[in-house]
Amino acid sequence: MDEMRELIDLPTANAIVRALAIGLPAAGLVAGAVVGAARRRLGRDALAGLVIGLSGVLLWAMWGAFNAVTNHYGLDSVKGLLINVAIFVAVGGAVGAIVGLVLRRTRSR
Repeated sequence: MDEMRELIDLPTANAIVRALAIGLPAAGLVAGAVVGAARRRLGRDALAGLVIGLSGVLLWAMWGAFNAVTNHYGLDSVKGLLINVAIFVAVGGAVGAIVGLVLRRTRSR
């Protein structure tokens, strides 16, 4: 009988998150530039694409925070789970508030 093993190991997951952190800002910039060229708003849409692409860097930071808490408290710790939930809710709320403010300001112009 085969021994159960992980579908993806930690070094592979770290490599994927690192690649996304590097690749998403560049992809967002290119996609924003393409859309901006079509809409005749190259600078503004390229900047918007870059900002959206920076979600890859945020993903990398959140992955690091998750791993730090999990490594300290353990994967099966309720305290570690609650800390991770609090961090993710706080960051999600902050990002949502910032996006909401930016959208309200840009739509009111």
